[in-house]
Order: sequence, then C-alpha cells, then structure tokens
Amino acid sequence: MIVAMGLTRWRYIGLWASILLTVASVAILLVNGLALGLDFTGGTLLEFQIQTLKEAHELNAMLTAPLAGAVELSSAGVPGEWLIKLPPQQLPWAAADLAAMLGQQLALPVELLRTTMVGPQVGAELFEQGMLAILVASLAMSAYLAFRFEWRQAIGILLSVVHDAIVALGLLSLFQIEFDLNIIAGLMAVIGYSLNDSIVISDRLRDLLSSRTQMGIHACSDVAIKATFSRTMITSGTTLFTVGALLLFGGEALYGFAFTLFVGIVVGTISSITIASTVQELLGLTPEAYRQAINTAPADAA
Repeated sequence: MIVAMGLTRWRYIGLWASILLTVASVAILLVNGLALGLDFTGGTLLEFQIQTLKEAHELNAMLTAPLAGAVELSSAGVPGEWLIKLPPQQLPWAAADLAAMLGQQLALPVELLRTTMVGPQVGAELFEQGMLAILVASLAMSAYLAFRFEWRQAIGILLSVVHDAIVALGLLSLFQIEFDLNIIAGLMAVIGYSLNDSIVISDRLRDLLSSRTQMGIHACSDVAIKATFSRTMITSGTTLFTVGALLLFGGEALYGFAFTLFVGIVVGTISSITIASTVQELLGLTPEAYRQAINTAPADAA
C-alpha cells in the first residue's frame, strides 16, 4: 500500500513526473529525430584561420550571395579557428576558392588550414560502433545488477538509467544539438553516473532490508534515501560545478558533450530517488526477500 505522506508521497509524485517526461522525450525523438553530425552522416569538414573578435553569428550575417545560406561558419573551440561542415558532395567550389571568397566578403585574411572528408560508409560504421558500445555497456551493467541485487531492485535501477538516457536524448533532439561521437561519450558517462547514484541508495536499502528491522519497505526506502542524501548532493553538486564550467567555457566543440553530461547528472540524481527506489516497491519488494536469502544460505552451504 502506498503511504501518502512524507518522502514516500513525493517519491511517487516524482515517479509520475518522470513517466511523463520519458513519454515527452520519446515523442520529441519521433517527431524531430536526432541531428546527426558529420561523424555519422559523412561529408566535408573545412577548417579556416580567421583572426577576429566577432562571434559566429556576426560573421555569418556578413556573408552575401552566393555564400549566404550555402555555408555557415562555426567556432572550432580554438581562438582564430573556424569550421564549415558540409554534407557529402555539396561543395560547389574548391576549398581554396571558398577561402578566397570568404576573405573578400568578410574583409579579413582567411587561411585554409585543412580539409577532412568523411565518407557515408565510414559515418554509418561509426554510428553502429557507437550504438554497439552503448549496448555492451548496458548489458554489462545489467549483468552486474542481477548479480549484486535482488531482481526487483535491479529492475528499478535499470529503469532509472534507461529513463536518464532517454531524457538526455529527448533534450538533444528538442534543441537540435549535433549528435556526434562526443555525445556518445557523454551518454556512456551519464549511464555510469546514474548507475552509481542508484547503487549507493540501493546498497543502503539492502542493508536495512537484511537487518531485523520492523519497518516496512516504504519506511526503509525513505531511511536509505535520507541516509545517503547529503553524500549524493555533495557528489552531484561538485560534479555539476565542473560540468557547468565546461558547458559555459568549453566552446562549441565540447558543448554537446557537456550538455549531455549536465542533463544526465541532474536527471540521474532525481531518478535514483523517484524511479529506482519506487519501482522496486511497486514490484512487491519486501524485507522478507533478503531475509529469506540470508536464512537459506547456511542451509545451502550445509
């Protein structure tokens, strides 16, 4: 029975909010899709050196026909270095000619640093390898949870991690942030961080359930959350400061990675309380589940 009071009440309200957020994220993904980057779609990456203090939107506003709308300058994350990303076979000019045209329209010296071409087949292979890396990490995580916790606890933790990844992907789709290899690295970091937060609470709950406490499952969950809350806030807070600095000052090259990690830390900290510790109660976890395991262990050994 759900105890509609105290922390338990807020946990169940948070569970419904997390469900709505997950559904909204899936809907956004279905409507908008992911803005796949050059790493996955293939294309041409042109790198230029333009010494200016202007922002990217100011430089792009200075472009006129035929460059306006055909190319878009973005920062490379290094002062004075700029990028132009083009889909496969959509460069109507030679790279050197494009640099000369940019110099004329911007009234600035423009130097072509390098040209990188990524074939569509290579992009497809990179996408498959990235998805495979996430799948392998998820399977290894599931195996660890099945070994360490009672199955209802393991399912609760697993669902919280899936929720965090889906919400992060939904926000990436909503803001059309370029999905590249950095995002894959960010998602894997989010999975690991979310798992760590949920395991800390679940470990404390397992200890309570294994003891001879007279408390019910809802009270045990609340005690476990309160016991680990200060540690969770300190860990999440200090990590958010670091990732926030990277998000603000890391430049465009690291923006997607920092954004994914920032969202994952915030959502993961909340979901470890609203999903991981709540789903296991809905699945019927009780203190007897661990006590029976402890009582049968000596008999099995004998």
